Amino acid sequence: MAESTKTQTDDVLARIRSGEQDAFVVLIRRYERSLVALIRSRLGAVEAVQDVFQETLVHAWTGLRTREPRDVRAWLYQVARNRCSDYLRAAQRREFALPDAALAVMVDRRGVADARRRRVVDEVVETFEALPAKERRALKSFYVDGFSIREIAAREDSPPGTIKRRLSHGRDRVRGLLGIASERRRMDMSNNSLVAKAFPADRPSIGIERVKAKASDVDMRELIWWFALPELHDEVHWAEYQPVDGGSEWRLTHASAMRAQRQAVIHDLECVEIEVKEQGLTVAGVPVPPTGDRHTRVWGRLTDAEVQWIGVERLATDGTRKLYTFLDDHFEEDFGASPRRIPAGEYLTEAPGGLSRREDTPERFADGVFAVRVGEATFRCTRVIELSLAPAEWDVVIVAYVDAAGRTVLFRRYDDDRREVPGESRPRREILPQAEQLIVDGNTYVHSFDYVTATACGVIG
Repeated sequence: MAESTKTQTDDVLARIRSGEQDAFVVLIRRYERSLVALIRSRLGAVEAVQDVFQETLVHAWTGLRTREPRDVRAWLYQVARNRCSDYLRAAQRREFALPDAALAVMVDRRGVADARRRRVVDEVVETFEALPAKERRALKSFYVDGFSIREIAAREDSPPGTIKRRLSHGRDRVRGLLGIASERRRMDMSNNSLVAKAFPADRPSIGIERVKAKASDVDMRELIWWFALPELHDEVHWAEYQPVDGGSEWRLTHASAMRAQRQAVIHDLECVEIEVKEQGLTVAGVPVPPTGDRHTRVWGRLTDAEVQWIGVERLATDGTRKLYTFLDDHFEEDFGASPRRIPAGEYLTEAPGGLSRREDTPERFADGVFAVRVGEATFRCTRVIELSLAPAEWDVVIVAYVDAAGRTVLFRRYDDDRREVPGESRPRREILPQAEQLIVDGNTYVHSFDYVTATACGVIG
């Protein structure tokens, strides 16, 4: 944490200890979204989230009046976890008594998953009994007893091809009886390697023009600002461009590819595993040089109301892999869950010296329809803006353009003018004097990144 940020936090905590409720509101606004996401992931019951969040606020206000936590964010998360535990214990006391066998399963840390697997096994065994005798024997010999097709053929005095057909027919019958659709391969397995596409070294020209149409709410199904859908076989490629020469030119600094490969379960939550391939490029003069660490896999899930991050795997330069999940500290703040519905409205108005937002402005909203030209291609998009509810010097403003299918075409990031640039002590507007600036509620943000998808760039192959 930067020294100035720590000083600001210490000042807020001191004001809270003196009884200033306004200071407590300022502090909570910084962490409100991640606290709610943490509680939601713990409870899995939307109707109880707000109640537990309110309990968290009461305990946090009382606790901060008398103590000085070294890491206030970690302390708030622990308060939220404790309130979730209190709620779950109370809910269990209200439930009916469980049979001894079921109770023993739930005491086991792995009991829920084990019980689910046992139920599946029981269903499969029952289904086996409904199969014709020859197919039942073939499936049992192959999958339960572990015999090879050649060994089964010898035991049954039948050709190996006959045994293969019995296994195939038996599997189809089991799927049908269990109501499971047969999953066919949709990808060319002879060319299954995921490789980041070759984007142009210079960013294509971009033009943005407002269209006379009213924006509608956006159904955002992508993992927020990572452009991938947590749905099987979705694949997306995108490039990062950064400004050089004071913001007069934009150079390719990163190329990424993401593909949803398979179903997965993490901490008993069903999700989709997404492979990630990243290629960082060393470019002289860019504000943020590429780092050595890279992502290799992420996990997400799509519900009727939310897009949820479940896990993220990083690979360090020394070869160490680290998996972060929604149960880890700080995960909800960095990733977490986001509502699918992004409301549309006229939340920003022109004001002297920049833009001003209404008091009821949400953190993320849609505010207009635009024709977005990238190179030779033009897309009709809804503009989505993300603004922190409690601006601080490390914040950014996101301006994204999303097409009718809910896919991001162009993503622009504006960094707070005070946000630190490696190796620089000057504000960003002096480092990038030719880059576009946004002024919102008196805070200055400098255009620092562009992310463009392969579809927008016309990149193929």
